[in-house]
Order: sequence, then structure tokens, then C-alpha cells
Amino acid sequence: MEGRMGDEALAELRAEVSSCAHDLSNALGAIMNYTTFLAEDLAGTPAAAEYLPHLQRAAQRALDLVERLNATTAAR
Repeated sequence: MEGRMGDEALAELRAEVSSCAHDLSNALGAIMNYTTFLAEDLAGTPAAAEYLPHLQRAAQRALDLVERLNATTAAR
């Protein structure tokens, strides 16, 4: 019975991680989209636009981590 309870707890943890990863992915997608919009708006202002690639790379790294979380929870 103890092993069964552990399996249930692990399944709950996987579901929670998956849910959090989904929500985080949505937020990061919005960040990626808005940085693209800003890049278009700031095209004539190179000093301001130079920071956007840093934001986009950071958001992409975070999205990559979300994909790893999803792969981990799905593979088990």
C-alpha cells in the first residue's frame, strides 16, 4: 500500500509540474510576441532596440526548460 501511495503522489506531482509548465509557457510566449512587436516599433531606435535580443534569448532559454519539464513528466 505504501508503494501505491507513493505512485499516486508522484502522479500528482507530475500533473502539477505539467500544469505549471503550461502556464509558464503561455507567459513566455506572450513575452516573445511582445518583444517581437517592440522590435518592430523600435526599429528606428537602435539604442533602445539593442536590449530586445537579450530578452528574446532569455525567454527562449526558459521555453527550452519548459519543454524539458514537459518531456520529463511525459516520459515517466
